[in-house]
Amino acid sequence: MQLAYRENLPQENWMYKPEIQLIKYNIDFQVDKWRVPPKRNNPFFYCYWNKTPGGEIYVGEEVYPLSPEYIMLIPPNLEHTPVQTAPFNHSFIHFIALPPFDSLNSIELFPAEKYKHLFRKCENEFKTSLSLYSLIFELMLQIPDEHFSHSQISDERIFRAWRLISLYSTQKLQLKDIAEKLNMSVSSLCHLFKEETGLSPIHYAMERRLEKALMLLADVHVPIEDVARKTGFADRYHFSKTFKARYGITPVQMRSSLTAR
Repeated sequence: MQLAYRENLPQENWMYKPEIQLIKYNIDFQVDKWRVPPKRNNPFFYCYWNKTPGGEIYVGEEVYPLSPEYIMLIPPNLEHTPVQTAPFNHSFIHFIALPPFDSLNSIELFPAEKYKHLFRKCENEFKTSLSLYSLIFELMLQIPDEHFSHSQISDERIFRAWRLISLYSTQKLQLKDIAEKLNMSVSSLCHLFKEETGLSPIHYAMERRLEKALMLLADVHVPIEDVARKTGFADRYHFSKTFKARYGITPVQMRSSLTAR
């Protein structure tokens, strides 16, 4: 398996194109019984703000109270345990964010007083979505760079490779072209990339492609066949097989989960 072929690598004088997709939200959700699994480890973000206390998030031995004082951001793929201690009023957003945002490696807390004006329901769905997107970007701006795992990459060449693969994983891109651009051999690139990131370039590219697929699946107007094509898979069968191996459910089942209200 390879990243695919491309005649020329893109120039590196690009600007990041932030890709964030709301999945679901509820601004004023009264929770008498919180029906959530005892352990969660999902491929998307949770953003929580409790107008009244009554919930906690456990990550290992750490306890994070859900309180009116803070807006909480839980990154994807972080195993955590939600616990209800009393009925509470809850505001939440579930969203997908592609690199570099998805490399956040810790729960973040933000003073609610400063940002809660964006966590609101407006006169129509369009303006409500705009307000919530504004909130997400505002929170992301406040997170220190060192809280993102990509900032831990010490080799500048591997950081450049990470950035190229993050931005162009669904396009035609070949390992030998990346290696040549960085004046490295393919074997050195693969060895150092895994040493710095914990994943091979191929594995990392696949993770990015599947995350892009998650974002597209959240839009019910995009057929599954188009999701497969836009994320670089040969056909729907190959896409579905790879997707299920990664997430444990089929793309159709994931779409139902993402779009349920």
